Amino acid sequence: MSAHTQTAEKGQNTTLLCQESYVCSGTDEAIFECDECRSLQCQRCEEELHQPERLRHHERTRIRPGHVPHCDYCKGANGNIMHASMTGSRQIAAVRCQVCKINLCVECQKRTHSGGSKRKHPVTMYHAGKAQEREEEEGMDEETKRKKMTEKVVSFLLVDETEEIQVRNEEDFIKKLDCSPDQHLKVVSIFGNTGDGKSHTLNHTFFYGREVFKTSPAQESCTVGVWAAYDPVRKVVVIDTEGLLGATVNLSQRTRLLLKVLAISDLVIYRTRADRLHNDLFKFLGDASEAYLKHFTKELKATTARCGLDVPLSTLGPGVIIFHETVYTKLLGSDHPSEVPEKLIQDRFRKLSCFPEAFSSIHYKGTRTYNPPTDFSGLRRAVEQQLENNTTRSPRQPGVIYKALKVSGEEF
Repeated sequence: MSAHTQTAEKGQNTTLLCQESYVCSGTDEAIFECDECRSLQCQRCEEELHQPERLRHHERTRIRPGHVPHCDYCKGANGNIMHASMTGSRQIAAVRCQVCKINLCVECQKRTHSGGSKRKHPVTMYHAGKAQEREEEEGMDEETKRKKMTEKVVSFLLVDETEEIQVRNEEDFIKKLDCSPDQHLKVVSIFGNTGDGKSHTLNHTFFYGREVFKTSPAQESCTVGVWAAYDPVRKVVVIDTEGLLGATVNLSQRTRLLLKVLAISDLVIYRTRADRLHNDLFKFLGDASEAYLKHFTKELKATTARCGLDVPLSTLGPGVIIFHETVYTKLLGSDHPSEVPEKLIQDRFRKLSCFPEAFSSIHYKGTRTYNPPTDFSGLRRAVEQQLENNTTRSPRQPGVIYKALKVSGEEF
């Protein structure tokens, strides 16, 4: 039994051979697919067949690794489409009949090989699904491709409300993220009061509005504990946290939980929906900075050293973006065009004797919602700009992120 026949019986895609047999007798590997000849052709057959003037302008596709040919029956001998896809073009083949020596899509196989002796013809299966996806992607614009990449993303519980890590080990963490263990990532987390739309903000900033993180119009917070998801477009671990003012039996436990998230974050979004920035925002960030420097700096530095990362101490603090949504009031700094919002925020910290020294940067991004829905485009641009900056925060492998989370859990 030949290797070609063995592979065919296993139902796997085989090396594509010339279907013309014009020069090579059908033994040479196919190099081109000619749409108008409706066949796969080797180098020699392609050259000989297209020598006549009337055939020189045939549309030919060079066969790449993993190429799947079109269905031979979708287009009849007279060029009319007998069976076509919704786009009006020939379908990608699903199988190749080893007896008839033709490629067939699913519909044409049913129509031509479902009865009689042809039903028993041995066939080779093509991985048509992937080929179809490649063809579709080639016709997509960049934004559509990015959106498609996030279609299968799901979130998972990373740490429960009792501070217990819900992934068994590094391998489990990587598996749930659904990313490569060698992929270098950053971590973006969100903080804010219960009911201010943190989950909704993450869904629209990273996942095109898909409900990766659960949202609810109910009074109770629908985020309990810490949830995570992987954004394959920006290569970041996105973390959703429990609200700061939510009902809890142990306030200190929840505070510790949020600080552990802070310890592994490269960028923190503080989400607030209020007409003015309240003091609790500044006090939380000030207290978080103090706790970070007191409890995590030394251990995180040791962790990065153990993992072989050359990261200086000054880079360990995350950046912060304060995302402020108003309805009736102007955005911060709009009354003082000469003063940037970040300066006004620093002044406010000083007045409250809060010193956010642990954070590598603090930025303000505001949006005024005259009519819903909220515009997240400004926040999205600000996040992407911060993620692109590697001078203070370097991406690292998911295993390192897991170790840092484990260390923060053990030490605090």
